[in-house]
Amino acid sequence: MTRFLLIGAALLSFTSRTLAANPAPANTDTKPRATIKAVKVDTPPVIDGIMDDEVWNLAPKSSPFVQDDPVHGVPMTERTEFRVLYDDKALYLGFWCFDSEPNKILARTMSRDDWPDADDFLIISIDPFLDRRNGYMFAVNPNGSRFDAIINNNAYAGSSWDTIWDCRGKVTNKGWFCEFKLPFDSIAFARNKTTWGFNVERTIRRKNEEGKWHSEGRHLSTSAMANAGEIRGLKGLGKVNKWDVTPYAVGKYQHDNLSGDGNTLGEFGGDISYRLAPNINATLSVNTDFAETEVDTRQLNFTRFSLMYPEKRDFFLRDSGIFSFGPLQSRSSSSDMPSTPFFSRTIGLTRRGMPVPIDLATKITGRVGDYNIGMIGAMLDDHDDLGSQNAFVTRISRNVLEQSSVGMISTLGDPNSNMNAYMIGTDFNFRTTKFLTDKTLRASVYSMANYDDTTDWSYAHGTGLSYPNEFIDARLSYYQIDDEFKPKLGYTRRTNIRKYSSGISVRPRTETISWLRKYHISYYNSLYTTMDNQMESQKHSLYIPYLDFESGFDFSFEIEREFDRPDRDFTVSGGAKVPAGEYWWTDYNFDIDLPDAGLFNGGFGYVFGDWYHGEKDTIYARVGYDPFKWLNTSVRYSHNGFELPDTEFDAQVSSLNLRFNFTPDMGWSHLVQHDNISDSVGYSTRFFWEFQPGKKAYVVFRQNYGDEDDGSSLRDLYVRNSELSIKAQTTFRF
Repeated sequence: MTRFLLIGAALLSFTSRTLAANPAPANTDTKPRATIKAVKVDTPPVIDGIMDDEVWNLAPKSSPFVQDDPVHGVPMTERTEFRVLYDDKALYLGFWCFDSEPNKILARTMSRDDWPDADDFLIISIDPFLDRRNGYMFAVNPNGSRFDAIINNNAYAGSSWDTIWDCRGKVTNKGWFCEFKLPFDSIAFARNKTTWGFNVERTIRRKNEEGKWHSEGRHLSTSAMANAGEIRGLKGLGKVNKWDVTPYAVGKYQHDNLSGDGNTLGEFGGDISYRLAPNINATLSVNTDFAETEVDTRQLNFTRFSLMYPEKRDFFLRDSGIFSFGPLQSRSSSSDMPSTPFFSRTIGLTRRGMPVPIDLATKITGRVGDYNIGMIGAMLDDHDDLGSQNAFVTRISRNVLEQSSVGMISTLGDPNSNMNAYMIGTDFNFRTTKFLTDKTLRASVYSMANYDDTTDWSYAHGTGLSYPNEFIDARLSYYQIDDEFKPKLGYTRRTNIRKYSSGISVRPRTETISWLRKYHISYYNSLYTTMDNQMESQKHSLYIPYLDFESGFDFSFEIEREFDRPDRDFTVSGGAKVPAGEYWWTDYNFDIDLPDAGLFNGGFGYVFGDWYHGEKDTIYARVGYDPFKWLNTSVRYSHNGFELPDTEFDAQVSSLNLRFNFTPDMGWSHLVQHDNISDSVGYSTRFFWEFQPGKKAYVVFRQNYGDEDDGSSLRDLYVRNSELSIKAQTTFRF
């Protein structure tokens, strides 16, 4: 263990010294960055989307946008302009999205934090420290819907971050227009920087057309701040408030129909945040409450491994990207990462998923120079006769080269036992968008060591290489996980394994077939062995082909060949038992995705073939219906049919989601979920109103239903339990 710590410390020290002596080279792109000048004003524009404020005429308009899709490098088919203003308190952006057919502009959502993929929309990315790798992302549509997220190391880090900002949109006979206000209090920035990294992307949904203000390649997203344009002239920015105080009050009523017990309670608490430095924020959360958190999506498990449910609690989601560890490409999908050293759902939830009150939580996140810092400490209430438990996480990484990083992570504590438990890990992530002149290349290596009182030290290591580009997307990876490697604040799906995986996708575009935009031919494989090199699992996937039509339809046909060797019997959802043994099987998957521009969106598919010692077929559908901006609906359904030597059964999961959008700041959602394995129904409704920026109210009601005949029918449902929560919170800045 000492050697492991010394290697990690030496790696950080060596990199810091080397980079200090040899700073990252300046940008050497042959394509000059697009730039725009910001103009300081005394009287800001009114944020209403009407664009009639004379103050906009003081600022220069942007250069034209360049198309990425379908044809890279040509002008967009519709003109787009924007202008930039600022005063002592905020940054103001005005967007003119002209359209020759304004009656065909798509704008069918108003929800906060709903990605407007089925609409015309803009993506705005901002790098206030000009470090060419980190920043903030915002998305807006003609209705003024708002979506915000963090950019971490040139990658989208999830929609976990929410801040206070405002925008309003309006459709006219010339197109659609949007005004945007971002208070300087709402983001971290360097006051001595007069230039910020900046980019904008426009989507014209009915044409499936995308374009950027500054584009260096369609394979580079708007989150690639290393390849963004610049806002210049941001001089004399005012001082920002250092304190954010967000108190809350919540009232709850809970009733269990089975026991007849009812409970009414009121709680107070809140968050206090202090800006220690321009880009370092410390937060103290007292009596942390998650009353407004959305319920988990129901899942059925047909594997021999545990399921992983995503984090949905706002305190842990905020700045979660800074705690990311391991391969860069894994940060958008937790399933890509074989073992996650820190998984925040281990804090405040028992192993059975029951909530545990968090009496006190602290968090420090941010960046100092080239260093990225994240620390979390939590004190949990007594549960399971364990007494009060503590949990701590520390993540430190350093930016190296132009787009790479090296770092370490450590965790301490086990919320569900009194054991001593700690974990430490180091990782190095390399990224460049200048490989072979203009291609992206990524590489990573990581190592983790875990200790607890029952297993002593155990280890996990991995490495990966990927070439994620427009025409060819290829990847290689390897990792191994010891039998006892189970970090108490992390998540590990499989242990005692070595995994080898590779894949390649060739994605040519067509110019001779007018109705086909591009097609993919892809092959992916993974091979698992035990630590003593005995074959355990294999999977080979071949897409022949994946078709992307000009209309927005996608079609794919996939053949999968799998092998598995469970060393003991296991039971899947539905009660079927799979005996230990060796199994080979093949299945076939047809999938169709509907155009995002249609009144109905989503997709459906059919999978059929063998499965272990029997047969399995799956029908699935995900369909959204958005008749107008005040109503969004979606239905999900999955039917799995099993034919095994000793049994036949069906497993079904379905859900219905209705969302009423009264304004971009007020909405009322309803979610109904059912599965026939438990034959239970869950209902959740949530009313949300942000009546002023930073001032919010929630009403949440949840009810679970069961069946008196133990799952034979849905006609005799009874209420198992109910919960009503009413919460109000506000934010004071000073």
